[in-house]
Amino acid sequence: MNKTLLALALAGSLAPSVHAQTQTPLGELSGSGQVAYESQYVFRGKKLADSSIQPKAEIGTQIGPDGNAYVGGWSNEPVSRRTNVGGPDQSNEIDVFGGLTYSLPFMQGLQVDVGDTYYWYPESGNTPIFGLPGSTRVTRTDEAYAGLSFDTSSTMTSILHGQNLNPSVYYYHDFMLDSNTVEVSMTTTWDLTHVVGFSGLSFIPTVLGGWYHANRSFGDSFNTGIVGNPHANWKNGYLYWKAGVELDYNISPYCYVFGELDYEGNNDGTTHGFAGTNPQIGGTQNSTWFGIGLKFRK
Repeated sequence: MNKTLLALALAGSLAPSVHAQTQTPLGELSGSGQVAYESQYVFRGKKLADSSIQPKAEIGTQIGPDGNAYVGGWSNEPVSRRTNVGGPDQSNEIDVFGGLTYSLPFMQGLQVDVGDTYYWYPESGNTPIFGLPGSTRVTRTDEAYAGLSFDTSSTMTSILHGQNLNPSVYYYHDFMLDSNTVEVSMTTTWDLTHVVGFSGLSFIPTVLGGWYHANRSFGDSFNTGIVGNPHANWKNGYLYWKAGVELDYNISPYCYVFGELDYEGNNDGTTHGFAGTNPQIGGTQNSTWFGIGLKFRK
């Protein structure tokens, strides 16, 4: 999942991305939800599961003239439950997130977003890493984030003619893995009414790039008391990128059906990576997948 694009006007079916809520009257709740089938689950350039069901829900409320608070949850439930059989670990994942957004007064359309995501992998603790003794896969971790997003629709009218490109930049820090991630993205929505002759159909392209570096790639998964354990504080880093397109069709004021096609890759395992003194973990991956589902919003 790409959690950083989670709620950019419901523009994408991925992951966590900008969690900003549409402005609502003070104290009134807004909400969005999604149920999707994805042929693969790819997160920050890494394939984590094959075909999966991904539900998501989020609620928010305005807490001032320029601020919003939000909380939500997201889950990946693999269709197959196999582990370590010819592919990625097929365990499930449950994420809970929450944060605050604030529209900065000195520039129209500029918004800051700060929050935290708790990741839980209920089934991962049963599986050793690479079959090595004294290890179990990470079962939970916690990541704080801060980002800026910019609504270009009202501030660059002479150039973009009201089109919102939704550029954003985010920084993430995972406390368990001691990892840092920087991610930039851009997504926009084109109304296809004039093309197809009926209303309700939208085309949504997205591009994204990021840098990831972890000082403890396995967290507390290994028994760090084992003398000479080369994995206890294994570093790893790489670049990743993504491009995707999505078609949304509005079947009611509160419900959309969508289909998407995505490509995502990374350079992990390359000779000139960012891993420091330890070898790279995993390897270069390039994944293409599709998704279909329903979105809801109030």
